[in-house]
Amino acid sequence: SNTALGGSRLSSVSGIPNKSDTGSRAFPKPHRRPSMSRVILEAVADKGAHHRMSLAALKKAVTTTGYDMSRNAWRFKRVLKGLVDNGMLKQVTGKGVSGSFRIGKKQTSKSKLKLKKCGQQQGEQQGHQQGHQEGDQC
Repeated sequence: SNTALGGSRLSSVSGIPNKSDTGSRAFPKPHRRPSMSRVILEAVADKGAHHRMSLAALKKAVTTTGYDMSRNAWRFKRVLKGLVDNGMLKQVTGKGVSGSFRIGKKQTSKSKLKLKKCGQQQGEQQGHQQGHQEGDQC
């Protein structure tokens, strides 16, 4: 019986998990970050439609959400260029990825549609009952 105990001690010391150790720990699901494009669009939208946001400020906004910019710099550039190409962002100054950016026409039209739709829903709800419900996204 000593060999059975010794065998289990050796396997746990060596770092190889036992069959009983593998299922015993339940790791919580890691919290997912929002996509980088969503973070960039929200940061620029918070500034307003006619205000611009510099590249450094965008990088800072992405960093505060938990992205490591030294590892994800290439992803940041690709996402930013894609948003400019799609018309979601408009590059006000600079070339390439550098410069300052503001909300593009596509993004403003989407936000206006969303606000219009929310306004109609709120008008209908106020006819039925006063105030907002907790599940409302508007």
